[in-house]
Amino acid sequence: MGGVARYVNLSFIACGLIGWIVFAGASKFVIELFGASINRPLIGVNFRIADLVGLAAGVMLAVYLKRKYNTWAMEVGNELSRVTWPTWSETRVATIVTIITTVIIAIILGLFDYIWAQLSTWIYGL
Repeated sequence: MGGVARYVNLSFIACGLIGWIVFAGASKFVIELFGASINRPLIGVNFRIADLVGLAAGVMLAVYLKRKYNTWAMEVGNELSRVTWPTWSETRVATIVTIITTVIIAIILGLFDYIWAQLSTWIYGL
């Protein structure tokens, strides 16, 4: 159970980090609408007020998601831990079959397209 909880918590942290990036960019855009001088550096030149706002929003997003979806995420994690995953050789064979099938279908569709183009040229040429 500890392994699943660790991955679930890491997923919430990852959502918070992605939220930080998105919200920092949005905050920078909104702040610079009112003037670029408002977005002052806080810690060095690379961490500005917009980054702080984005960080706060990312943390709030992670906390919100944890509170709202933790039970559901734990259930999903427990179900995924019971899945029988394919071996490397099974994955390789399935990938080869998928590639071959895709190439065959592409050839068939290409032939249909060629035949239709020739038929259309012949009909419009009359």
